Amino acid sequence: MGLNVRRRRIKIVRDSIFLSHTRKDKEFCDRFDNACATIGIRRFRSEFESLGTPAWARIKAEMNQSIALFLLVGKELVEAQRQQDDNWKYTQNWIAYEIGLACASKIDVWVICDGVNINFPVPYLNNYEVHGFHLEHADNREWFYRVLKGYKIKKRYLPRDNIKFYVTCPHETCGSVFNLHSILERESTITCPTCLRPMVFNEGWLLNARI
Repeated sequence: MGLNVRRRRIKIVRDSIFLSHTRKDKEFCDRFDNACATIGIRRFRSEFESLGTPAWARIKAEMNQSIALFLLVGKELVEAQRQQDDNWKYTQNWIAYEIGLACASKIDVWVICDGVNINFPVPYLNNYEVHGFHLEHADNREWFYRVLKGYKIKKRYLPRDNIKFYVTCPHETCGSVFNLHSILERESTITCPTCLRPMVFNEGWLLNARI
């Protein structure tokens, strides 16, 4: 006689932001952290936590509670990649693991560069900002707070209606598609975060619009 066992489903509650970064970019990370605190949304920043062993298990558990992952690309992260030191190899492995988890979980992945050109490939993302976020400027502060409020209230990113934000990398072997949130002047060039090749915007981008 078989047993009819009913398995209870455990509902995953996603209510936090996952921060992927290097702790050496402290000022950049602190700006992000303070913005999250202002909005009142929970965030996970690994250097402030006791990960335990194995560390990957805590990272995975936190990703399961996250609405979005924000990869902060600051000066120290770019310099570490340029020098290819042992610390960078360690950091790169964790970043790759975290982005892989985010992709598998189908949550948003943001790449935000603090005024630097990214110099390592990110295979999966759907939001890109090349100028960073500077909260001392009212328009930047309003934009970033709106992004965070969307995740806190609606659990998703809320773009403004009728404005196209997504772009496609023009290189045939890449074709990465993502929302580009940077205002670019005409003839501007940015680095594709996936293939690291140039993307040229002859007509500029979002010159008359902001989120």
